[in-house]
Amino acid sequence: MPDLHLTTSLHVALLLLAAGGAGALAVLAYRFTIPPVSRTLRVTFMLLRGLGLFLLFLLLGEPLLSLVYHRFEKPVLAVLIDQSRSMTIQDKTGDRRAIMLKALDSPELQTVEANSDVLFGVFDTKLHLLQSFAKDSISFRGEGTDIGGALKQLKDLTSGRNIQGVLLISDGNATTGPSPLFEAEEAGLPVFAVGIGDTNEPHDVLVQKVLANTITYVGNKVPVNATLKSSGLNNERVEVTLLEGGKMLDRKTVLLEPGMRQYDVPLSFIPDLDGTKKITVEVSQLPGEVSYQNNRSSFYVKVLKSKMPVVMIAGGPSADVAAVRRALRDDPNIEVRSFIDRGNGQFYEGLLTDQELRTAECIVLVGYPGTGSSAATVQAIANAVGSRKGLLFVLSRTTDFRKLQALQAHLPFTVPALAGEETQVFFAVSDLQRNNPILRVSSSLEVWGKLPPSFTLGESFHAKPEGITLASARIQSSTTGDPLLLSRDVNRSKSLAILCYGLWRWKSYSEGIPGAERILETFFSNSVRWLVTREDEKPVQVRPTKEIFGGSEAVEFTGQVYDENYRPMEAEISLSVSQKGQTSQLTLTSLGNGRFEGAFDPLPEGDYTYVAKALAGGRQISEEHGSFSVGGLNVEFQETRANRLLLQQLATRTGGRYYDHHDLRGFPEDIAALPNFRPRDIRIAQQFELWNKTWMLGALVALFALEWFLRKKNGML
Repeated sequence: MPDLHLTTSLHVALLLLAAGGAGALAVLAYRFTIPPVSRTLRVTFMLLRGLGLFLLFLLLGEPLLSLVYHRFEKPVLAVLIDQSRSMTIQDKTGDRRAIMLKALDSPELQTVEANSDVLFGVFDTKLHLLQSFAKDSISFRGEGTDIGGALKQLKDLTSGRNIQGVLLISDGNATTGPSPLFEAEEAGLPVFAVGIGDTNEPHDVLVQKVLANTITYVGNKVPVNATLKSSGLNNERVEVTLLEGGKMLDRKTVLLEPGMRQYDVPLSFIPDLDGTKKITVEVSQLPGEVSYQNNRSSFYVKVLKSKMPVVMIAGGPSADVAAVRRALRDDPNIEVRSFIDRGNGQFYEGLLTDQELRTAECIVLVGYPGTGSSAATVQAIANAVGSRKGLLFVLSRTTDFRKLQALQAHLPFTVPALAGEETQVFFAVSDLQRNNPILRVSSSLEVWGKLPPSFTLGESFHAKPEGITLASARIQSSTTGDPLLLSRDVNRSKSLAILCYGLWRWKSYSEGIPGAERILETFFSNSVRWLVTREDEKPVQVRPTKEIFGGSEAVEFTGQVYDENYRPMEAEISLSVSQKGQTSQLTLTSLGNGRFEGAFDPLPEGDYTYVAKALAGGRQISEEHGSFSVGGLNVEFQETRANRLLLQQLATRTGGRYYDHHDLRGFPEDIAALPNFRPRDIRIAQQFELWNKTWMLGALVALFALEWFLRKKNGML
């Protein structure tokens, strides 16, 4: 039965006074009647009159009737199950997959299930909550382990539920995502962690890291720096080979000493043909290794035909100009001609000719144009960029926006009329740009957020609709929407804008920041390569969004179709991918404006080739060929030891407890001892505005109408 509550805007004393007054008036009115009636009838008249008057007065106070229902909800334990590929490792403790399934069948967990509600979820790079748990719900195919993300998503996905504890079953190796410790404390839930896997030094050798240029040139030597990691071995020798398909490009022999060690292995190759090449670093297998899936690592290299002529034009001497020029000249595949404005429209290096601009494949503007720059030179640059040369713009405090208007059509941002106030900012790179070749300066995007601050001009800049924001401004811990790095790729024309200055600080003040040692050189090298890559000039382009996909990822393709004048056109794009004689078909979906997209469900691991055919008006207008790979990322096998320390820290900091997989004794008692692990009273209230109800008015009218009817029937005045 619900609880009833009646509230009104009138004070209770007034209600009591009104009730007494209504009763007194009713008694006074019917104490004597003409003609006299029976006592019973007089009492009836008094009740009708008194009740009607009181109800009328009550409605003036806008009465509100509340019905409160009570429902008790059991406490909920969320069981988060790691389904990443590292859970398939077999080490000294046994098969991690079988151990996990045994833990899920433990009598301790069954005891908790009997006394509370249990919500199961599986996670790798994302958390997936299960309607009901079954062992085949765990895929063990995840390409990453995001413990922090799983805890954050649990909080977001279960808002309103009585979640009072988390049971985390994992090897503890977080390979991606935010800090698990931070997210666990933010979630505010006690974490009970079950560690799966051996914490001792494994018997293993793996390719830990590979560094190489992703774009190079025919005939140039390409250095490849491979880092091996070994443990539990004793003076064994392994072969480290560099492969393209089945062709050996280089080979080294490494002696693996006892203990846990790292080895830097320098390799190299010289490409003799242009195109995209898949290169693999492979270390030979040793008997008894805990995993062979980390013995190889692959990457793609884009081989171009010749060096890149670049013209750098600066608005005047500055530290940024010197830093950018040094960074460009550091790349042996870039030929740089620099021109620095004297402030009167002339350059220190002499005349900037149309021939210089025509032969350049990329034009770099550093603080140009300035207030003294020649309008004719600015227009000549605009004309050169209009012939589809790459444009890299670097902001300066002295940039003249009025003169920059001449380049408006080629920039990825809208040129403001006036500059804003100088603001100190940090770089904030979105995780969505993780695979962007321009930002690939180290093994992690986090290096961008650790750079010394630079400066921008307030909120002056806005990206064009076709511009892509690669990095935004961060002020202290707050990321704004103001762009700092923008790219644009439209109609065979590429441009890149760096909307901050003080870039020299990245080089001078980055000592001690891992991965930032050569960030300026690598960033400008990547930028110029992206701007001058000519394969994007083809009017029909169909390609995968990445060169290497994880085994559990959808394989996504994008396409664009232009006519002979490079205007977007509609078409039909059919796509087929093949591997070892097996072929899958897909028709890309049109997004309008000549753009297309589509995706295959996760494909088996291996190397694939694809053929894309574009048809318009019933005839084939293009056929695209290419390749990509599925699997081989191996991030889940870079650390094969279980991380007991992280799991223990998660439990300690949140008020939970850590258990080894073979001993869950005390778990039901620990859960029951939590102060908040109790059923909670859910109160659901329904409210009725009695003064605003038609039936209430009807009841009031009915009372007075009945009184009138009875009076008339008995011949009363």
